[in-house]
Formats: sequence, structure tokens, C-alpha cells
Amino acid sequence: MMYLWRFIQERYPLFITIPLCVIITLGLIPTHDTGKYHNHLLVSSLAVLTTWLGLLSLRAADDLHSIQADRDKSPHRGLVTGYIQASALRRICILILVLLIFLHVQNWIGVVILCFLTVYYWLWFKLSPHFPILLRPFGSNFIFAIIPFYIGALHKTPWQMESLYFAGFLYFAVIAHEYAHNVQPDRKDEHELETTSTPLRYTQIIGARGTAILAGWLFASSFICGTIMASIMKESAFLITLIIHMLVNTYLIGMLIYQPTSKLSRKFYVLGYTFFIIPLAVRIIVRTINVTPIGN
Repeated sequence: MMYLWRFIQERYPLFITIPLCVIITLGLIPTHDTGKYHNHLLVSSLAVLTTWLGLLSLRAADDLHSIQADRDKSPHRGLVTGYIQASALRRICILILVLLIFLHVQNWIGVVILCFLTVYYWLWFKLSPHFPILLRPFGSNFIFAIIPFYIGALHKTPWQMESLYFAGFLYFAVIAHEYAHNVQPDRKDEHELETTSTPLRYTQIIGARGTAILAGWLFASSFICGTIMASIMKESAFLITLIIHMLVNTYLIGMLIYQPTSKLSRKFYVLGYTFFIIPLAVRIIVRTINVTPIGN
């Protein structure tokens, strides 16, 4: 457990991951389960715990898979230096999977989803080196397209179109955030970069402007899914928040295309994270305040 705690401190900080998992999990509770936040405390807690542990094990598996590459680009990481034992982390990942299956023994759909994701990511880590770098975020973040369906199954709510649009909203937003994280100006265009910094992988292929444009298309895809979802469920607060955030992101994308700077790229990274967090947080607040179910 010492190595697990070291890994969490270094690669999965609690002050980020716990609020993230709480907001995603509660924000994606299906419409027809509205008003049960208080009655379904146990189910909601299980969903938060499963999401947190699932993303933790996936983070660990990804770092274990890329340990050789990290020896060159991130030699300070615990797995590379030996501060975190790779063998211990592998055993912890297996224990997490066993624990999650045990927690879902009374929900066979949950067990099926967990097993499906396990097989999927086992294959993904085997095959991903053969995929173009620009396409890899679509495969590595596939779990975020499944989370809405998992939450619906846990709350025993029939899957509906809103689950599909929820999946699209979250999936495209998370991928867009990954590209936003990698928007960095070229060394020739930006004097703020330190001499020791190296170009990030996406900008090596399509440049900072191209990465910003690609992130913009993905934010737009997420926005479309979120807008359709909010229109179907008549959730105006979520929709208004999403529109405002999309306008801010669009403005920043335009600035990055015109003149990419490291200062703008840092802002874009933060906005990529809040693009799906803030609207979901608003949805939680509004649905918690309302006594009667929305849409009923």
C-alpha cells in the first residue's frame, strides 16, 4: 500500500481526482432517477468509488505500459526511478479489479461492463503502438464513453438516448481536454519557453495551431451532444452554462490560432478541464435543489 500511496501522490492527486469523480458520477445520474440523491446514497457512493478506483487502475496500467518511453521523456517519475515498484503496482491493479467485481456481484450488468473494459484495455495496450499518435486519445479515453451507461445500470434505469448523448458529451470533452493539455507554441514562435522544454507529441505533428483546431472540433462535438441532451431533458441551466463555456473556449481557440503562447495554452488546458466539470456541477446543484423530478 506504500507504493500505491506514492503513486497516488505523484500521478493521481486526491484533490483533483476525488472532486472529478464525484461530479462526473453524480452529474451523470439518469433523468428518471432525479430526486433520489438522498435515498440512493449507497448506490451513489458505490458509483463514485468504482469510478475513482477504475480511473486509478487505468492510470496505473497506462504508466506501466509506457514505462520504457518514460525513461526518456519523464526520467523523474517514481516508476522509472524505482521509488514506486512496478510489480507492486501490477498486483494492486489486479486487487482493484477483484474488489470492483466483488462490489458488483448483485449487479450483473456492472460486472459485464467491468469485464468488458478489462478485456478492451488489455487489447488496447497491446495494439495501441500500431495506431497513429493523433488517434490514440480516442482509444485510451474510451472508458469515459462507457461511464454514463455504467451509472445508468447501477441506478437500474433503462438505457435511453440521453445515455448516448451523455457518453458523447463526456467522451469528446475528455479527448478535447487531452489535446488542449498538449497545445504548446513552437519554440521559434514563443520566447517564454525554457531552454530545457521539449515540444509535446501532438505539436510535433500538426503544430500548436493544428492541435488547437483539433481540440476545437472535439469541443464542438461535445457541445453538440450536450446541447441535444439538455434540449431533450429540458435542462436550461446545464445548457446555458455549456453555451457560455463554449463561447469562452471558442474565443481562446481563436487567440491560439492567431498567436499561440504558453500563457494562452495554460488557460486553454484549464478551460478544457472545466468544460465538462462546470456544466455537470451546475446540473447536480439544480437537480438537488429541485424537489420534484425534472421532466416528469
